[in-house]
Amino acid sequence: MPLKITSGRSEFAGFDAYFEQSIAPYLNEKETTRADAVINIAILGAATAALAAAVAYFGPFGPENFRAALFLGFGGAALSTWLLNRARDDITHGLLERIASKLNFTYRGKLERPDYHDRFRALKLLPNHNIEHWEDEIRGVHAGNGFTLCEVHLKYKSSGKSSSTRTVFHGQLFIIDYPKRFLGRTVLLRDAGLMNALGKPGKEFSRVGLASPEFEKAYEAWSSDQVEARDLLDPVVLERFQELERLYKGKRLRAAFDAGSLLIAIETGDRMNIGTMFAPLPGAGRVEAILAEFDAVFDLIEVLVKRIEGRIDGAFSVSHVKAQQL
Repeated sequence: MPLKITSGRSEFAGFDAYFEQSIAPYLNEKETTRADAVINIAILGAATAALAAAVAYFGPFGPENFRAALFLGFGGAALSTWLLNRARDDITHGLLERIASKLNFTYRGKLERPDYHDRFRALKLLPNHNIEHWEDEIRGVHAGNGFTLCEVHLKYKSSGKSSSTRTVFHGQLFIIDYPKRFLGRTVLLRDAGLMNALGKPGKEFSRVGLASPEFEKAYEAWSSDQVEARDLLDPVVLERFQELERLYKGKRLRAAFDAGSLLIAIETGDRMNIGTMFAPLPGAGRVEAILAEFDAVFDLIEVLVKRIEGRIDGAFSVSHVKAQQL
């Protein structure tokens, strides 16, 4: 089935031929890996279930037989999931590397904590965490603006007898070159009610009053330069951030204007992936889905930094950006 690209962006020119020459053979090659992984976890799952049942009924642990069986069952399920995800990640990284190369972007599938982590933490765009997983870092230029995109899963594990582990952030980080230079630093957070005071990034920051009651209810803003902040956070800019949340269906958007860059953290979950491992890889569907994700990234960059000529009717939306391309 031929590749269908719904976007007419210049970045996707010639991608249908590239798909046939480079990506389709890769997916055909990895289909054996996918099928083997699914078969292996099915065998492992069945064997673990049988062993757990045997322990429950015939085990040597007496009253503890049922608990031991549960332990085996959960352990087998966890191992099966880990093995399947490892195969899925390997295929995903290979596919994303090929797509990014065609788009003239650089890609890293697995990475240690990147240097920009500290910028996000210093501005309170990321919560406290002690477990972290970074992947799918993409660097490139779109519409004259350099950008970095990365997916991260952060968790916090508490200590003590009743220790637990919870996800505190799972989503995407963006660093986008901004057309304005900044004298200070300005941070925009989703309103957290009584917890707003905890979002203050540092002593040099003070709260910024926003343009309307609607935005005051939605966001909390802090800046080290009040005059600059009011210029940066005008109504159209704030509507751009609202459009970004709609575009990405994300939660608790955080953003900062810092040192010539716009930093964004938005809880989207894992977006850059090949999807289910329980369906064959060959075909164009998975690639089309990933290209749609790249198209959304391009929309995001343009929504946030592109100048709009003329009058805007109604609330700002991505359609205003796309209209400039016609």
